[in-house]
Amino acid sequence: MKVLVSAYACDPYRGSEPGVGWTAVCRIARRHEVFVLTDVHNRAGWDRASAEGAIPPNIQVRFLRDRSACSENRFIAHIQSWLNYASFNRQVLQAAKAWHKDVGFDLCHQVTIAGWRMPSPLWQLPIPFIWGPIGGAGYIPGAFRGMLSPSARLFEFARDVNSWIALRSKAFKDCITQTAVVFAANEETEELLRPHRHGAPLVRLPIASLPSDKVERFARKTDEPRSGPLRLFAGGNMEGRKGVSIALKALAKVAAANIDFRYTVAGGGPEVPSLRKLCSELGLDDKVDFHPGYSGDDYVRALQESDLYFLPSFRESTPVTLLEAYLADCYPVVADTSAQGEIVRLAGGTAVPVDSMEGLIDGLAAAVIHCAAIRAELPVQTKESRVKLLEYFDSGRYELIVEEAYLLAAEK
Repeated sequence: MKVLVSAYACDPYRGSEPGVGWTAVCRIARRHEVFVLTDVHNRAGWDRASAEGAIPPNIQVRFLRDRSACSENRFIAHIQSWLNYASFNRQVLQAAKAWHKDVGFDLCHQVTIAGWRMPSPLWQLPIPFIWGPIGGAGYIPGAFRGMLSPSARLFEFARDVNSWIALRSKAFKDCITQTAVVFAANEETEELLRPHRHGAPLVRLPIASLPSDKVERFARKTDEPRSGPLRLFAGGNMEGRKGVSIALKALAKVAAANIDFRYTVAGGGPEVPSLRKLCSELGLDDKVDFHPGYSGDDYVRALQESDLYFLPSFRESTPVTLLEAYLADCYPVVADTSAQGEIVRLAGGTAVPVDSMEGLIDGLAAAVIHCAAIRAELPVQTKESRVKLLEYFDSGRYELIVEEAYLLAAEK
């Protein structure tokens, strides 16, 4: 089939959402001709991939918009990204109609941005439309918002208001009801969207998949037990929703139990200044390292050398760093909420119940203390978990589910 793919974020050489877009495009191209509409901010990556011969011959691309603002301030950049996407959405339907007139597509699939609050206008094309996988249904309960900095609390309030408005908007209602097949990235998003689908196809499909080369790259090459202090790792953009302040309070209790550990918080982010202050107040300065962020082999090595992936988090669609931690035999300890709780319940690890703030802090501390006591056994447990993880996030499974949805949409 000839498939038009809308991928606002899609870059062969970047991770996170752009990497998700590129991976999706390549997966679809294994079975179909692919025509990509993407934003101009991805052009450099596509130009490089073209020069290096890394773009399959059955993939064509067109870029929308002529510029893309991006501040070095992460908070401002986050707002700008949504404004840029809104601008992209205002242009994408007309561009898709013009390209469809020339090519005659069989269906259209939007793979990024992966959030339900930003519905696509592409359902208006005269061909079946596929939306997703989409996530974004995560929520921080009010009882836990005290962990946030003032700016993060303001952001969560604004997000709540936006969610209330988005669910009632005509754009969302039209898109969710007129789309042939919707992919939900996780359980909480599926539950949110199901009442709006009125029995139409709604399929669970994770945003990420784990290709064999990535599995091999992250695999720990030795069974030698890790030595020295218990090593804990958290990675990503440290926003309030990640719950690092709760993790630090739990680690204060671990330190009081005379457990020797080192905690690496890698990636920077808007919450880092307040986290540094809390770290000092808790007397953890000599046990916590705030790292600006690893890349390439340094990142892989950091996971392989860590005993625990320790990041509570409250809102995730598909936490890629958690998946990579499993691959590196790094045992996960998270909060039992959102996608990371769902994944740990599926594959194995420790997902601490989110009943109360103090209960979560105590549960996280108890989990770390227990892991320290059975440290030599953790890699064995994680290897068993990795088998289950690879079954669910298998690239072939991803392709099969997408193909079945395409055939279903084409029949309709």
